[in-house]
Amino acid sequence: MASSRQRQRPMSISTVNLDVDDVTALHREEHIPSHNFGDQTPTEPNNTRSRRLLILFIVVFIIITLISLAGFIMAIYALVLSTSERASSISTTTTVGSASATTASPQCSSSPVTYFQYTTITPPQCLNYTLNTDATRNIGYTSSINNCDNTVPFSNTTSVWIRFQAPAGTLLASSPVPPNYCGTVVTGWYAGQYPSPVFTTATSIVCFYYATNTCSSCASISVTSCLNFYVYLLPQPPSCNYRYCTL
Repeated sequence: MASSRQRQRPMSISTVNLDVDDVTALHREEHIPSHNFGDQTPTEPNNTRSRRLLILFIVVFIIITLISLAGFIMAIYALVLSTSERASSISTTTTVGSASATTASPQCSSSPVTYFQYTTITPPQCLNYTLNTDATRNIGYTSSINNCDNTVPFSNTTSVWIRFQAPAGTLLASSPVPPNYCGTVVTGWYAGQYPSPVFTTATSIVCFYYATNTCSSCASISVTSCLNFYVYLLPQPPSCNYRYCTL
């Protein structure tokens, strides 16, 4: 008996404790339908799509407008720059050379055309010129009429710039001077306009008064305004007893 009791083992009862809430949750899960949300594609409303297209159109329109405006501004800038460069080129142009006063064939008239050339820098002729102080060429001189401008510097192969100074006077006469004045027979007077802005060069003619004709012949000359005086580019007159008169 003792050995029989030793072989018998006590029975163990396993109990399962189920919580009421767990049972309720399991019951609910059995009735929930399964849904595969990954396979569904949401449909975008038409009004949202139209709004996006409108915004895109407005952005593109603004970009195109800005590009066009930038191109227009660049075109205006280029035009202004080109105009400024041309103006700068004119303002720094060197003055008339000797050839313009000696090789042209001017139209002799007591009311000729005057051409002007401007510069913002001091022309070389305002610094390098020949000074003439001959009192016999002044319009008030009448003691002799045997003088003529066929000598140096007027007889130079290339005309030179001349500045007149007292007692000769400081300017070429700018109105007709009757014959037999300023020491000669045929008197020369400047028929063009004097340049008024400083460093401006005027190109026109000197008329030679002979007999009753105030402009029987002429010569092309240039005049430059140099601060408080003028210099003249004067060729040799057509003949002897022709002379430039001063005052």
